[in-house]
Amino acid sequence: CAWKTKSGLRNAAGRGRAWFHPDAILGECADQIGDTKLHPPTKRDRWESHGTRLDYYGHDNEYTYYDSKVLADLNIEGQGPLWLPHEMRSESFMGQRVSKKDAWGSPTGYHFHNFFMSTEEIIFKYATYGHADKKARRKKSIRYIHDDLMMAVMCTLGKHTGKTESSFESIAGTSRPIYYLNEEARQARHNLWQDIVRRDEEKYGQSKNDERR
Repeated sequence: CAWKTKSGLRNAAGRGRAWFHPDAILGECADQIGDTKLHPPTKRDRWESHGTRLDYYGHDNEYTYYDSKVLADLNIEGQGPLWLPHEMRSESFMGQRVSKKDAWGSPTGYHFHNFFMSTEEIIFKYATYGHADKKARRKKSIRYIHDDLMMAVMCTLGKHTGKTESSFESIAGTSRPIYYLNEEARQARHNLWQDIVRRDEEKYGQSKNDERR
């Protein structure tokens, strides 16, 4: 299935799923790369130099104090501080555009994580990554680990809903994952995912009364 999730894109897509995830920024604007003489450091909530920008020092695109108490003393106008890695994803002014201005609201891009070759790798990932599920290893089937995985399994079994696309070709709009425009590559990945689901289903079945869920 081709949808945005932790275990990769497949051959059908979820509808109405979007999130900002900037993937490009000018080097001259990034911390440790840009010129601090041109872009003086701002004040933050950890030792003034680490953590989140303080209110009016750039947080939420408000620079009143940064302009009057930092730039003014240096006789600089119209500049801003360099961006730390986490700010590129968390600050509201970093261009968090998730859709194009076309008739479909097509996504500006797709984001997916590493491919997984087995059920064991999927379980390990969900049990250990940044937003780990401590119960992942105790759940009988991968379908119960995460909603995205449940949708992936249902997609493989041909059980589509109003929230999912029925096929890659049914995705409306002008943007589709470039890698999967290659039908051969798309089908190869889909076949592998079907094998993973098939083995999981053979081992655990489709019980709706999983006490370890």
